[in-house]
Amino acid sequence: MITIEGIESVALSSIWMLNPSLPELLLELGKRGYAVARVRPRSLGGYDVIFIEPNVVAFRKSTFILYDPNRRMITIEGSDANDVFDVFNDVEKVLKNVGSNPDRGVLFYELLSKAKAVGNKWILNKPIKVDDLLGLDLLAMPMSFVSAKGDPNSKQWFQLDIRPIWTSWSDEKVRYEVILICRDSKERLVDILKNINNVLKNILERISNILIK
Repeated sequence: MITIEGIESVALSSIWMLNPSLPELLLELGKRGYAVARVRPRSLGGYDVIFIEPNVVAFRKSTFILYDPNRRMITIEGSDANDVFDVFNDVEKVLKNVGSNPDRGVLFYELLSKAKAVGNKWILNKPIKVDDLLGLDLLAMPMSFVSAKGDPNSKQWFQLDIRPIWTSWSDEKVRYEVILICRDSKERLVDILKNINNVLKNILERISNILIK
């Protein structure tokens, strides 16, 4: 059995059809107490945004707002799921008020979570014999679980990666990195975000019960 030790980071992204109203968003967030990137008016109209650091346009506490202009993607990222949810709500409300309505402008939403876990050596029971080729017995280590009916390029996708931290492999208990990628409706992803610890715990329990039979 593998047990989640804690969430390292969680990020909720929106990918837009057209560039959202980023300068207006930052000007309003600044009024709400966020630390924001510099917004500089152009002499011929419009604005230039001077990023705080690569892709970071604003932050509050330990939650960051990132923008990727190449993908037209806004990402709310942090270590506290509740704070990420609050900042995400602020961003969505402000964008709607300044003319970038997420209901019309967002192509799809994506949730990314990284967690640390600990447990037994999580392997399929029977070794794979290749001793005639390499002189070794191999163990199959589950790495990825994806939507049975899905496409990684679609607007609906689920992927769970379990990666052992090899420096701990010789110990009785092994440490793992667990990465969740999920695309779905905004409402569905917000529900997962709010319950991310229980979601990951339940998924790992179900997978473990099947693999150790």
